[in-house]
Order: sequence, then C-alpha cells, then structure tokens
Amino acid sequence: MRLPLKNSERPVLAIETTGALCSVSIYANDKKHLTVSLNMEKAHSRKILSLIDSALSIYGIATCDLAGVCVSEGPGSFTGLRLGFAAAKGIAFGQEFGIMKVPTFKSLAYELSMTMKEGSRGLIVTKAALEESYLYGFEAQGDDFSEVFPLTLIENELLLKTISEGCFDKVFGNVLIPGCDVTGKSSPEALWIAKYAAKKLKFAFDHEIDFIEPYYFKNFTVKVK
Repeated sequence: MRLPLKNSERPVLAIETTGALCSVSIYANDKKHLTVSLNMEKAHSRKILSLIDSALSIYGIATCDLAGVCVSEGPGSFTGLRLGFAAAKGIAFGQEFGIMKVPTFKSLAYELSMTMKEGSRGLIVTKAALEESYLYGFEAQGDDFSEVFPLTLIENELLLKTISEGCFDKVFGNVLIPGCDVTGKSSPEALWIAKYAAKKLKFAFDHEIDFIEPYYFKNFTVKVK
C-alpha cells in the first residue's frame, strides 16, 4: 500500500488550454516536474482528461497527492478556457483543494524571455477575433522579464504600426502580419504556468471554487447571419 505524500512533497497540477496547445504539468519544483502536451486544434475536449491521467500515472501519483491546481486564465479560446477550468474545478472539488488562476500572457512572456538576450523586447500577438488580436509586450531580464506593453485588444490593421513604434526585437504568436516575421509560439507550456505561479504568485490557491472563472478580457457575442 502506497503511503500518501507529505504536504511538503505534494506537487501541483498545471493546465494550459487557451489555444491550440493542450498541456498539463505535474510540478514539485524546478528540478522535479513532468509535462505532457499535445498541439492539435479542437482536441481539448477529447484529450485534456487523458493527458492529466497520463501525467499523473507517469509521475506515479494520484489526484489526492496534489497540493492544488494552477490553470491558465486567458484570454484565449472561449471553448478551450471553459474546458480547462472545468477540468480544474472537477479535480479540485473532488479532492477539496484550491485553484489558482495564472495569467496566460505573463506566463508565456516568462517562458519566452528565457530564450532571449537580456534587454531584448518581445511582443506576443494572438488571435482574438477575425479582425482583432491580443497584444502583450515584454523585455527579457535574465531569468525574468518586465512588462513594456500591457495586455491590449487591437485591430489587426494597426499591428504593424504598433510593432514598429514599440521597437520590438521578436514577435511571437499565431497572427499573420504582412511585412513582419512572426515566430509561431502563442501559448505557454503548462510547466511555465506552474513556474510563474510558484515564483510570482507563491501558490496562493483560492478555495472558493464556484466563483473562479476564466479571464475573457473581451465580451463574446453571437453573430447571426
């Protein structure tokens, strides 16, 4: 019979479903973690729970051994956000532990900054609607980053001007911008959701699970043809 983990040994489960990437991570610390990811459009509803089960099995623990759940809060895909939060709430409610909402764009900036030269600037551009995109700008600072352009919703026709005026060295995302080289990285791995939560948010879990909702940033409207 396997004994339950001590509180100090309990890892967290991190979930990322805001874009095409479906990713989960079991994270204890920077030296002990496991991440399982699948980059496939519209696969989240079929794969998120099996990815969680696989990660737990490979790591060798059960949901009762977790300390809590960190979930990427958005903004992003409406369906992806709902699925990620539903999975997080289901696990947390069943085990009576808390959830932490983790800023998606800041987690991605944290991940990307590790691959960039100190002092260089990056801009994240992701699809929000047919003619709109989300923007977030940051500057790499060694093993950290600073915000230089807050999360903004902008019309696509203004993207090139914004990029030029902001003096960004690299642009990341899933939006085609004529005249601009865009690196196709638009979602953080779940590992970086956990890392950001550990370093920046100190794993401050919320136990009011019923009131935890995604950060949509913009209102979604149904268009009738």
